[in-house]
Amino acid sequence: MTSTFRAAHRLLVLAALCVFVAGVFAPAGAQDVAVATVTDMTGQAAVTRQGASAVQALDVGAELFEGDRIHTEAGARLQVALRDGSVLTCGESTDLTLARALYAPERDSRLVVLRVPLGIVRAVVDLIVPRSVFEMHTETAVISARGTEWITEAQRTATATVALDGEVRVRNVDPAVPGAVVLGPGEGVTVEAGAAPPEPTVWGDARRNAFIERTTVP
Repeated sequence: MTSTFRAAHRLLVLAALCVFVAGVFAPAGAQDVAVATVTDMTGQAAVTRQGASAVQALDVGAELFEGDRIHTEAGARLQVALRDGSVLTCGESTDLTLARALYAPERDSRLVVLRVPLGIVRAVVDLIVPRSVFEMHTETAVISARGTEWITEAQRTATATVALDGEVRVRNVDPAVPGAVVLGPGEGVTVEAGAAPPEPTVWGDARRNAFIERTTVP
């Protein structure tokens, strides 16, 4: 396959994806409908709304909207339920943005993109629908759900991910870096900046349980 053909193929795939998203979710409209709710927490957490500079404190029952940037303080835990039934648990000192959170059950479709530049998040992804995209983007990796539970710790130059149930696909966030791996239950991988993910390894109980403890609301 020539480089010209590959480039054209990528453009066609991108165009098809754009048409798919537009067809499934248009009209998008203003985000006046909550896409998630805070269901449990301990310690302090706050949210910055899209296009706003003011920071608002969060509490159980607070509604969240597409584009919201969530931050947990030291020692805090925060659990969020998305409209599709998936659950996110943020550990302490974590930043998470609900970049895209579109769910159309009447069309069996979902598009969720989370951005986690720093911190640790456990994701329990529910209700895999026929046309579903559920991704978590860090500074170095993209984690794609296949109907699963996983925990990701994001740092500036590396991202560690462990699968707890089901399967999860992990690749470098840079599309120019080739290669991806699929994690099964108990397997983990660390993706560094500019590098393809190495082969997954089975994490020991101590490391896996430490990640679980850090993403559990007491």
